[in-house]
Amino acid sequence: MKVLVAVGSKYGATREVATRIAEDIRAHGFEVDLLDACDVQGIQYYEAVIIGSAVYGGLWRRDASALIKQHRDELIAKDVWLFSVGMETVVKPGQPLDESDGFAREVQAHDHARFPGAINWDRLNVGEKALIKALNPPMGDFRDFTAVREWTERVAAKLEELAAA
Repeated sequence: MKVLVAVGSKYGATREVATRIAEDIRAHGFEVDLLDACDVQGIQYYEAVIIGSAVYGGLWRRDASALIKQHRDELIAKDVWLFSVGMETVVKPGQPLDESDGFAREVQAHDHARFPGAINWDRLNVGEKALIKALNPPMGDFRDFTAVREWTERVAAKLEELAAA
């Protein structure tokens, strides 16, 4: 089974999460292509697709959201998983859902995982620094690669089940 892992990442933290996901899926014997969302030319050659994006203000990066919008009908016919990485990715009870939850429903994704992200002050541009100062979120790297691996193991188990069917 051929699997696409596509990612929208601005500073690389989300790409590192996607790389771990691709490596773990590959370790289960699947053929995996890891691409930036903007580099995906088509999804017709893949049986399964995993798409992830950094989240800013509840929105996915434009390249990742464009990939979903552009291939929506094709994605519905495939096995799809989504993941979001960002400082605001943990949804509390009663909190409105964000853009990625809508994408997960649209493409009938098996699952949509949310992972905490990282903020590196030195890599932010002037506008981002102004916004960060106003919002005052925690700074640092909060990525939980154990949680990423646990989720990926569940995805791989489902892929194995689908491949055996």
